Amino acid sequence: MKITKEAVYCRLRAVFTLEAILCRLVAAWVTFAFTKIGEGGFSQLSHAQDTTFGQLIGRVVLFFVLYSAVAFLCGTRRTDSFLLLAAATGCVLTWIGHYRETGSDFLVLLAIITAYLFFVFYFLRENGDLLTKFQPGPRTVVIFAAICGVVCCTVISIVTCLRYLSFSTPNYDFGLFCNMFHYMRETGLPLSTSERDVLLSHFAVHISPIYYVLLPFYYIFPSPLTLQIGQAVVVASGVIPVLLLARHFKLSGKMTAAFTFLYALYPAVSLGCYFDLHENCFLAPLLLWVFYFFEKEKYLPMYLLSVAVLGVKEDAAVYLAVFALYMILGRKKYVHGAALGVGSVAYFALALYLLRTYGEGAMINRFDNLIVNPEEGLIGAIKTVLVNPGYLLTQLFTTSADTWEKVLYLLELLLPLGFLPFCTKKPSRWLLLTPMLLNLVTYYPFQYSISYQYQFGITAFLVYAAMQNSVELKAPTRKNLMAIAAASCLCMYAFLALPSVVGNVRVWRDHKETYRQMEAILDELPSDASVSASTSLVAHVAQREEVYEIYYHGDKPDIDYVVFDTRYGIDATMRRQIQKYLNNGYTVHAEYERMLTILKKIE
Repeated sequence: MKITKEAVYCRLRAVFTLEAILCRLVAAWVTFAFTKIGEGGFSQLSHAQDTTFGQLIGRVVLFFVLYSAVAFLCGTRRTDSFLLLAAATGCVLTWIGHYRETGSDFLVLLAIITAYLFFVFYFLRENGDLLTKFQPGPRTVVIFAAICGVVCCTVISIVTCLRYLSFSTPNYDFGLFCNMFHYMRETGLPLSTSERDVLLSHFAVHISPIYYVLLPFYYIFPSPLTLQIGQAVVVASGVIPVLLLARHFKLSGKMTAAFTFLYALYPAVSLGCYFDLHENCFLAPLLLWVFYFFEKEKYLPMYLLSVAVLGVKEDAAVYLAVFALYMILGRKKYVHGAALGVGSVAYFALALYLLRTYGEGAMINRFDNLIVNPEEGLIGAIKTVLVNPGYLLTQLFTTSADTWEKVLYLLELLLPLGFLPFCTKKPSRWLLLTPMLLNLVTYYPFQYSISYQYQFGITAFLVYAAMQNSVELKAPTRKNLMAIAAASCLCMYAFLALPSVVGNVRVWRDHKETYRQMEAILDELPSDASVSASTSLVAHVAQREEVYEIYYHGDKPDIDYVVFDTRYGIDATMRRQIQKYLNNGYTVHAEYERMLTILKKIE
């Protein structure tokens, strides 16, 4: 087709409107901003200071010309907004990838997200009609959800498996589970010696029969890597009930895809697995299945899945009790709500009794800040809440270190969901947010950190609440909040979750020969010998009847081999430990410089 001069002039006029020029100039400058110039990272004042204004102008003009050519060839006013968003996304991800400071990490992330949202909202304004017309079909949404689940599973698996292979997994909380699964495979019982430095059922510490779900896979592939990958698959499977819930709420294809994206890349989901295996990982998918079957009014599978939730951990009953209260007050399901509530409370009371009578007791010391009389236990905490609710408010955002960690923790939970869990006019739905209180009223720092396993149950409730609330919002508000959620989730995932992939890959790549040698050396220890080892080694020698952690076992001369991790040298404390063993009838079996020191009991 012949292109006339008039057509060229018409396109040039469209390409060089004032708004288009300004948009392209900003895109060119943003592109320049993440081009590596000068020494040091962007967070250093000295970064790019050797760049002259001439170089700055030259590069911006170069990118401007390039983007103008693209806009001319595409021949649509939307091109500039796409170029601007692409440049902004590249810039943001580059900044996130290169930022390595400590202390105010999340505050820097907030600044980056805020800046990024300006570009996102401009893009939405320019392309609102196009986005309205775009409606992915059911098959496309399912494929996208599957991709999100695979990404979630793959990232978690890479990080956790490399943690094990690089001898970075401690006894608490991975080595003890490796030993427990060895016993489960051999005897069917959840026994372990390294959890409490004595042969003991794990159920004396936490009642978690849900672990038997992983046992068939471990039986076939008896490796700690099976446990790490199994946890990743369990967590990522939560994408399925999210997809089904979205369909039940009749969300559009875009919204359905968006929620599967938000769940799969929700930072707390991935980071909750990075400290290795915990039974809590089952909470997110199981609770989401409970919510789904409740919504579909399929009560038999709802109750069956509720039993599975109770099997995760003794305190999982609290989540079901909260949901039962929501069923009664929010959805008027009095019979089923009462049945679930009474069953959950009864099981919780029974579990506490069993732990107190036959086990190690419930771990209620995390709520000591609410208990006046230690003898009252959990009842004392409940009493404080009821008789002095004002005191409860003093504990919500304060910590033992008097920091802002709990406030940042709330932002880390809510920003990736665009604060949608709060966007409702129905007070009863706010009940779905109350599980967060469990992590806010304590001074136990691991509970109000998304880097540990205490967020999975809360995640399920927040996603469920966000999906319900989104249905009731008007289109413009829903679109804007989902944009905030998607942009924040992407930035936070890149900032908090992905660096662990890079870091663990680098550690493995740089020292893999050392790790392989250590593994080969440890494999030579007799499988029927008792072993006491440094915490980072326990998981690698856990497939035996007796394995202990040196820190807790001390210098007791009742084990066959003692293995020290000497990768970081032998400090004074380790030297004293070694000497005590030598004085107690041990000899140096083998020494491998900057790797392992193995002592053997003299027969």
